[in-house]
Amino acid sequence: MHLFAGKKYDLEFKSAKKSGQNFKTGDDMIEIYSQLCSEYPLVSIEQPFDKDDWEHSKKFTTLELCQVVGDDLLMSDPERIKRAVNEYTCDALTLKASQVGTVTEAIEAVKQAKDAHWGVMVSHRSGDTDDSFIADLAVGAAAGQIKAGAPCRGECLTKYNQLLRIEEEFGSEGVYAGENWRTTAS
Repeated sequence: MHLFAGKKYDLEFKSAKKSGQNFKTGDDMIEIYSQLCSEYPLVSIEQPFDKDDWEHSKKFTTLELCQVVGDDLLMSDPERIKRAVNEYTCDALTLKASQVGTVTEAIEAVKQAKDAHWGVMVSHRSGDTDDSFIADLAVGAAAGQIKAGAPCRGECLTKYNQLLRIEEEFGSEGVYAGENWRTTAS
């Protein structure tokens, strides 16, 4: 069962009682996302299309209604990031350090994204541990965005607690990005 099957998006893919009537094209999805962006103060949508649907990701990104974050589209892979920059198929990177391989490769991916004036969201992975490294990586890379899950489980709280420790350590020298969360200093 997948959301994207046969060039259509199945909006009932998790439903036990499918009607078979709720399939949408990529263009239909662009309309849905555009309507949501106009009705609600959305600032970011992560992975709005299938990882191989470059065409519709580009169409939606060029509307510039909100930040479009590439996750599976990019897979923190330098070649996919380069392609996305050239084709303007998103304007932010989801960085999963455990996906990219090494810290050096993670920093190179951040540099690639920032050189393209993209946002960077450092992210945990599903099934993550209580290691707080992504908090340090997000601050060290001046990412401006972190995705660590709801603060209701230990592995998520660990990351937020580390951010609080970092803030405490910086004190008045720390800089809060505020409205500039997408364009933090390098």
